[in-house]
Amino acid sequence: MNCKRIKIGLSLAVACGIFSACAPCFVSQVIAQDEPDASKMSSVSDQIERATDKVNKNQVYQIEYKLKKGEEIRWDFEHVVTTKFQMAGEVEESSSRSENVKLWRVANVDQLGNMTFAYTIESVKMWQQVGDTDPVSYDSKTDKEIPQEYTGTADDVGKPLAIFSISPNGVILDRKSNLKQDAFGVGKVTIPLPEKAVPVGYEWNVPIVLSANDENGTKKLKARIHYELAKVKESKAYIRFKTEVLTPVKSEKIKSTIMQKMTKGIVVFDMNLGRPVLQQVQWDEKAQGFEGADSYLKYVARMSEKIILDANEKNATVANKLTPSGGSQVLNSSVDIKTSESNPVMRK
Repeated sequence: MNCKRIKIGLSLAVACGIFSACAPCFVSQVIAQDEPDASKMSSVSDQIERATDKVNKNQVYQIEYKLKKGEEIRWDFEHVVTTKFQMAGEVEESSSRSENVKLWRVANVDQLGNMTFAYTIESVKMWQQVGDTDPVSYDSKTDKEIPQEYTGTADDVGKPLAIFSISPNGVILDRKSNLKQDAFGVGKVTIPLPEKAVPVGYEWNVPIVLSANDENGTKKLKARIHYELAKVKESKAYIRFKTEVLTPVKSEKIKSTIMQKMTKGIVVFDMNLGRPVLQQVQWDEKAQGFEGADSYLKYVARMSEKIILDANEKNATVANKLTPSGGSQVLNSSVDIKTSESNPVMRK
């Protein structure tokens, strides 16, 4: 039996407390309460860091979108995938890399703070290889000839794909689109945020329904995205999230069809700018015996989405310099994002 090909594509379709004038005194008091003998601390900076973390836990933060009419917001997106597929004694490995620049063009902000924007993919750069076949690539900026694998994607580049209206807490109020879903790459186009100000450690859930297939047909699985405000630093909220399936899953066949939806990652939300500036997601899933005893599928992927700030802003920078500072404890394991120069690597 020949191996079935795994087709990988890109879906075109994640405040720091402000001290008052008496802050030095307050921080000193917190330090004194935490460690009576400050001389035992390794450094003053360590004391301040610990004091700040303690203060953060006693504060609440309003995290919300703040877009401006006429504003254009761009993100660099990269998604790297490797799969290993085995059936009837044959093994096939596949790799792909997708990059794009996505654009929000803000058309209106009403009196309630609800925002309307058009969603566009400005450019794409894609590459994939299946088994021992020759790699296929496409760059919308330089290539005139479009490989058959990317004709659908190429047709959408540069065109408004959807118009969304959202509330300040990220709820989609209205959408106008020919697309079947409002999920571009990973999750919804916005991040659902708490309606109230919340402290570090606050958790919330968003229910979702996953479609899966098994030997008896299509199934609907109850699931949720679990969010937690893990850290606040320098006016940035570090929100970690993961997909949790609530319906018991016993079938390896079902596992093989939902693995791409089993996300886990972190969003860095700039509370001053009122938008996410970095999102990192990782997948490491496998299914065994879903099409016979020797069938095996492993799916490993990394995704990164980083904001590109306007070059005219005083603090302008490409967010690739932004890493989840303090976020090493936010994720249980590191998110190793491949770059466009990296070779896709299959993890054993």
